[in-house]
Amino acid sequence: MNRKQLEAKLTAQQRRAAILLVENELETENKKTYEEIAEEVGITRMGLYKWRTQNRAFIEYKNLLADDILSSMRPLVYKQLLRTIMGSQPSIKGIDIFMRRFALLTDKQVTEDHGSSEKRSNEAIQKELEELDSMLEEKKTEPK
Repeated sequence: MNRKQLEAKLTAQQRRAAILLVENELETENKKTYEEIAEEVGITRMGLYKWRTQNRAFIEYKNLLADDILSSMRPLVYKQLLRTIMGSQPSIKGIDIFMRRFALLTDKQVTEDHGSSEKRSNEAIQKELEELDSMLEEKKTEPK
């Protein structure tokens, strides 16, 4: 569901609560309690709890907001990634992430067949199997 569809399913109060919750989760200092957020929006803490845990549209909207905020942080993430790569002790993991991000490195498995490329008939294969069976039988009957 896109943003407009989700917003249409929510009240202005619910949209405001979702924004406050997302901002609060990303806050490193001065975090608010759920009770403070509920009060700011004009509902009870239990009402906010129900929205956060039982209202699918509210949950999806809140997640969409969080995704948008994180997406806007991509330049900062790239900056940190470059710091790990260009530091005095470059991070191998950082280089790996960079290479994969730009499809310069991929997981690739190669299976090589070093056998003969000649085609064998079913009769030839059957004859070889019979010879192998015979060799196994001889091996079993040899004294130990």
